[in-house]
Amino acid sequence: MSKVNRSTHQKAVEENKKLIADIKLLVEDGLPSAEKILCIAKWREKFKKEKEFNSMMKQAARQYIKDHADELPDFLTKGVVN
Repeated sequence: MSKVNRSTHQKAVEENKKLIADIKLLVEDGLPSAEKILCIAKWREKFKKEKEFNSMMKQAARQYIKDHADELPDFLTKGVVN
């Protein structure tokens, strides 16, 4: 087994506690509270930013491949350049 720093482990434990609290809040019955609405908004914003970042990275990678097609192996440029 590999060793994990105590601080790294503690950080993961705290993150898990926050995630469990958000999940409990999101699945509870009844009318949505302000806290629940804020939680939903927080996660929507996080996933939106991730999606935008991933899209930007894909676009940058495609552009790089197009710009450097002659320097890269054929299997990398096959679907992008054509």
